[in-house]
Amino acid sequence: MTILPGAGAYWFEGNDVGCLLVHGFTGTPQNVRPLADYLARRGLAVSAPRMPGHGTTVADLDRTGPEDWLGAAEQALSELQERCSTVFVAGISMGGTITLELARRHPELAGIVVMAAPVQALEALEPLVKDPNRPATVPAPWSAVGVLTEDVGVGGIAYLEMPLGALERGMGLMSEVRQGLSEITVPTLLIYGDGDQIVDKANGPFVLDNIGSGDKRLLALPDSSHEVTLDVDRERVMIEVFDFIRARSKA
Repeated sequence: MTILPGAGAYWFEGNDVGCLLVHGFTGTPQNVRPLADYLARRGLAVSAPRMPGHGTTVADLDRTGPEDWLGAAEQALSELQERCSTVFVAGISMGGTITLELARRHPELAGIVVMAAPVQALEALEPLVKDPNRPATVPAPWSAVGVLTEDVGVGGIAYLEMPLGALERGMGLMSEVRQGLSEITVPTLLIYGDGDQIVDKANGPFVLDNIGSGDKRLLALPDSSHEVTLDVDRERVMIEVFDFIRARSKA
């Protein structure tokens, strides 16, 4: 298995406060690297694992599903918890959906940051994934410039095709997470771009209304699309995430 250049996992040593960063569906840890660097420069321990099937080939991704992605995230979380007494999780897109599920399973988390995460049904894609004659893959919406980010000068490492088998399994995870939102009680910061062309920004208010946490806030980014860690408002995202973590850290 060959990992695409720049698409591998990375780890930053830091103090007793740690943050697990979870990238999205078809993406790689590189897509959250600016946030990781920002947090690491401020002393945090940061872990950014590569989800199974990502950063190699689309066919590899289509052989995986939520149980694989959650397994990798759980392992990385466990390793971070062994090193740090205060641990946060932040995820983008499907990584944000995974972050919500981790928070449901781990009420001991100090807090979570959920960025551009889908939890509502992807109604436009339902007929496609349920078609028995569907192709194995379809071109990803973000294969066009200016879809993932409003800032056309930046870009992450992501597949330009979506494997529909893995997508269908991911949509199953979204349904499970949607039903379990009320069980999540950890402090939560939600971040959604107003110009998101991949995940409906209505997911933000929906999660805010249904999550069980008493400490929750929705940050809407007026000038960003889906990949908020890379887009026009990325500096604001970095500051907001660090402030959220600092305010809820024991250290």
